[in-house]
Amino acid sequence: MTAAPEPRTRLAQYIERRIAALALEYAEVCRRADISDETLGKIRKGMKARGSTYLKLERALEWEQGSIATILEGGEPTLRSDAEHSDDAGRSTESQGFTQELALAQRLLAATIREMDLTPDEAEEVWRRVRLELKATHRSHASRNRTNDRNSQAG
Repeated sequence: MTAAPEPRTRLAQYIERRIAALALEYAEVCRRADISDETLGKIRKGMKARGSTYLKLERALEWEQGSIATILEGGEPTLRSDAEHSDDAGRSTESQGFTQELALAQRLLAATIREMDLTPDEAEEVWRRVRLELKATHRSHASRNRTNDRNSQAG
């Protein structure tokens, strides 16, 4: 049985997964949070940050305020209720659906990873495979929808 990761290591893992789920580059996270890349790098390495930095990071990652403290205490982050709509103006319905699917998968996987007591490396591999499978499934559905739309317009 593997030991649970230290709280800040656990936080770093959640941050990495959320950045991946949002399909953001680190530079974009820094821009959204108004923090330096050095600060984000330290947090990603499990170092402590100021409370004000955590607040900014929560907003950038579209988590409810207090989610980082909850993660540090062993709980799960909460997605902001307005997160679904924050960048929706520039996204297609398909893209929004994919983002929601990733968020749901992340929550389900977090519980499964804890239950199965996976190592961080094992957890990261599972998350990588789930993202790939979701992308492939989403592309397949999107392609089928476009074909159906063309057929209905032609008929």
